[in-house]
This record gives sequence, C-alpha cells and structure tokens, in this order.
Amino acid sequence: MAVNSKRIVSACAASSPPATSSTPSTGWRLWGYVRPYWGLVLFTLLLMTASGLLQPALIWIAKDLLKPLFHAAQSEGLRELSRVALLILVLTLVKGLCDFGHVFLSNLIGQRVVVRLRQNLFRHLQTLSLSFFEDARTGQLISHVSNDINAVQMILTTGVATLVISPLAIGGLLVVMFRLNWWLTLLALLVAPVIALLINLAGRRMRLIAEYIQQKLADIATVMQEAIAAIRIVQCFATGEREIARFQVENEESKRAVMRGVRVQAILTPLVELIGTGGLLLVLWVGGRAILYGYRLEPENLIVIIGAIQMILTHLKKVGRVYMTLQRSLAGAQRIFNVLDLQSEVVERPQAVALTRAQGHVAFDHVWFAYRDGRPVLRDITFEIQPGEVVALVGPSGAGKSTIANLIPRLYDVTRGTVRIDGHDVRDLTLASLRAQISIVPQETILFSGTIRDNIAYGQPEAAEEEIEAAARAANAHEFIIALPQGYDTPVGERGVKLSGGQRQRIAIARALLRDPRILILDEATSSLDSEAEALVQEALERLMRHRTTLVIAHRLSTVRRADRILVLAGGRIVEEGRHGELLSHNGLYSKLYAIQSLVSQG
Repeated sequence: MAVNSKRIVSACAASSPPATSSTPSTGWRLWGYVRPYWGLVLFTLLLMTASGLLQPALIWIAKDLLKPLFHAAQSEGLRELSRVALLILVLTLVKGLCDFGHVFLSNLIGQRVVVRLRQNLFRHLQTLSLSFFEDARTGQLISHVSNDINAVQMILTTGVATLVISPLAIGGLLVVMFRLNWWLTLLALLVAPVIALLINLAGRRMRLIAEYIQQKLADIATVMQEAIAAIRIVQCFATGEREIARFQVENEESKRAVMRGVRVQAILTPLVELIGTGGLLLVLWVGGRAILYGYRLEPENLIVIIGAIQMILTHLKKVGRVYMTLQRSLAGAQRIFNVLDLQSEVVERPQAVALTRAQGHVAFDHVWFAYRDGRPVLRDITFEIQPGEVVALVGPSGAGKSTIANLIPRLYDVTRGTVRIDGHDVRDLTLASLRAQISIVPQETILFSGTIRDNIAYGQPEAAEEEIEAAARAANAHEFIIALPQGYDTPVGERGVKLSGGQRQRIAIARALLRDPRILILDEATSSLDSEAEALVQEALERLMRHRTTLVIAHRLSTVRRADRILVLAGGRIVEEGRHGELLSHNGLYSKLYAIQSLVSQG
C-alpha cells in the first residue's frame, strides 16, 4: 500500500498551478454549480432524509414483530404479527418510492451540473490565448473534458445520496439502540473512533493517489491523440510498434496508479468490517450473558440491537467507498478549476469598442515582441499597409514573418509598440469585431468534420445556398464539388482527409471569400501543391485578394513577384523593402535568397 508521494505530487504539479489561500475550496466551488437548482436539491434532500430515517423506523417496528414470539398468546400474537408485517410492507413501499425519487433527481441535478461545467470549461478554453495551446498537450485538454468531468459526475450522481442517507440512517439506528439499551449501545460505540480514523486516513491517501490517476489518464489520452493525429507519418515510417510500446508504458502506469487506489479501498472495507464485527460480537457476548443471568434485557431487544449494528456496519462500508470516490472527484474537480482559473494573455479591455466595416489600413508602430522566454522575436518593426495593398513578408525561417501575421488579429499582444487597424489600437477593439474583419488562409488547410457546405459556411453559418455556391465558383471549387457523389453534402472526413491538398485549399479560399474580409492573411497557400492544383488555387487567390488589404507570408519567392511591396525580414527586423525588381537590383538578402531558390528549383 506504500505510495511514492513525492513522485505523485510532482506529477500532479506539472499540470496544475498551486492553489492559493485566497482561492475558494474545490467543494465550495462545486456547490456554486449546484446552487441554481436549489429547489430540486431541497426536494431531493427531503426524499433522502425520509429514506434514511425510514430504515431505523423499520427496525424499531421489527421489534414489535419479534415481541409476540416471546411474550404474547397464540391468537393475540398472530394478530400482532399480521398488523406489524402489513405496516412494515407499507413503509418499505414508501421507502422504495423515496429511493426512486432521490436517485432520479440526484442524477438529473448531477447531469445538469456536469453539462454546465463541461460547457464552461470548453468556453473558457476558447478564450485562452494562442500561447496556452502552444504549450498545452491536446490529450491533456481532452482528458479534462472527459476523465476529470466523469470523476466529478461519479460523486454528484451516486455519492451524494450515500453521504446524506447513511449518516441519517446511522444516527436513527443509534437512537433506536439507545432507546432499547443505552449501556449496550455505548459498548458498541467503543469501536467507532477507530473506524472513523481509518476512513479519514484512507481518504487522505486516496486524494493523493486520485490526482495521480487523473494525470495518468491524461497521459494516455495524449499518446493516443498524438498517434492518431499523425497516423500517416506513423504508417509511412513503420513506427506503429514504437507507438504501441509508448502507449503500453502509459497504459501500465495508469494500471499501477489505479491499483494503488484499489489497494487502499480493498484494505479499508475488510478492516472496517473486522473492527465492526468485533464490536458486534462484544455486544452479543455481553448481552447474551445478561439474558442468561437474568438481567433486565429482553431477547427481542438484543436481536434488534444486533441487527442495527449490522446495518450501521453496512452504511459505514458504503460511506468508506463513497469517501474514496469523493477524493477522486475532488481531484478531478481541482484539475478542472485549475484550467478555469487560467487567465488569457490577450484580454479584452472593459472600454473596448466594436470595429464596424473596416477600410483595411494596417500599421505597425515600433513593435517589439517576445515570447515567454523573453528573447525578442520582433525588434522595432514599423510599416504600413494601405487599404487594398498587397504586401509580402519574406525572409529566412525564424525571421518573424508568422509572428507579424499573428499580431494583426491579436492572437498575441505586442511587448512594446502598437498595431493599428484604421487608426485604432487593436487592444482598444473588441476581439470579435476585430477578427470579423480578418480571414486567414493557412499553409496547412484546416477543415472540420462535416460536409463541404458546412466548411465553406463555417465563418458565415447563416449564408444562403446561392452565396455558398458563388463562393465555391470564385474559388475554382464548384466543379470538383458537384462531381462528388453527394456534392456539397459530401463529408470531408476528419481534418479533410478525404480531399486532396488542392481541393482542401480551394474550400478554405471559398470559406474566406464567403466571409468577405477587409484584411486577408495568406500563409504560403500554394507551397505544398502540384503545378496543376497551384494554378487553380493561385487564380482563386487572385480573386480573393481583389480590393482587399492582403499580407502574404512567402517562403517561395516566385509567388510574390506581383506584390505591391515586399518586406524582407532577418533577425526580427525589416532589412529591405521594395518591389521584386528593385530588391533584385539591390543585391541584398532578397537577391541572395532568390538566387538560392532559383538554383534549387533548376535542380
């Protein structure tokens, strides 16, 4: 049962920020999600209370069922037996109705809480800045929405009833026992502190183990997500066995973590039963001697007390099991609240204004930017793009091209300086209105599972059929779409795997056209296409760029010859600026890069 506590704590700390004294407790925060349903909660608690108190009432009445067997005459005893048996049947039926009611309602409340908690978690993830997702592992995030939420669900839907009913039933049974014989009841309670201490110690150990279990489940989800997302690479490199081995390691670690918890639970239950049985035998031995030696103790009372002790032991074992579940639920809830407590690095200002139809004027004014490591990626960048102008960014890898593009829709905030749209600092604009003016066509086209129609209308879900088709025609996509078996209703598969690269790219262009942005960002949208597909995509891009402010991130310099201006970056600075012919004549960095690419393309 020994657990490497340092290892568990460090593993949990890797995914969870430390709690502070000002942070509300996990249980109290969970109550905040339950509180809106307080009416249902109150009624459910009443049903649980009735169920919990009916059990000691039934055992008290059972005493009257036994009494005629020892004291009443035959005819009188039969009538009393019938009356008490009928009363027990009625009360058992009532208890059954109460049990049905509280089980149904507690699950209803639990499901509502879980749905709301899951929705809030997903909504919060959408608000976090891009830097969070660059550091986070997708499998970990999926685990928060699945494994951690499921852990919370266990206690809300099944555990609360035990934590309410069992203490009430135990309390009522103790009252019955005291009414029947106070000194035998006190004798039975001698073992209670030992059982309470055992449950408490096991619960504290289980909380630590539960956090580790949740972390290992997240690790399994991460390995699976990575292997499936990169299945083409895995199969092409024939590394399936390596991924299987990696998954097996995490799977075994998860099993070991779960078995640590199982050992704690498995030891707790028989220990509680052993100690409780010891108390029961002590009461039976002392009570039996009292009856044999003629002390004032009715046999039926001793039988009822023994039965009550058995029921109390059953409830204690239930409480112990649920207490273990509670620790796992609290561990899962804490991991969820740790994510909900994360603050986005890009925060909308309270006085932010909405940007209406933009003209498309973009200005960078002495912009510096550094990621978390503090090393500047952009150094004193200043330039302007006039409405309708096409400006290309070129330069070696790591020069800062993509970073500039990410600052315009405010996926990151500048470290120093200002980025302006139509004279407005982007930090003074609402994020929704700013990003509504911008469309991005990335190098790696991202499509969502669903139909071609769904993907084209992704940014404009209310678009009419005619508008969707017009956008597809302008993107040179209509012909291949109608040639598919289901036309616009053809599923694209996860990430668009059922379509070719050129088809995916043209759908992405149609999606951008339908949105009709004022500012367009193209991240080398034709770099991975063959000549035929590139020609179709390039023609569609030219339609897309008309009358729009366009920023082109170019890796292949042959694609930017017709740009109005070209900005050449190196080391986070703009080192050259001009048109294609001008830059070639300067014999600078652009000229050297162009010469190298020309030699490579010639072979």
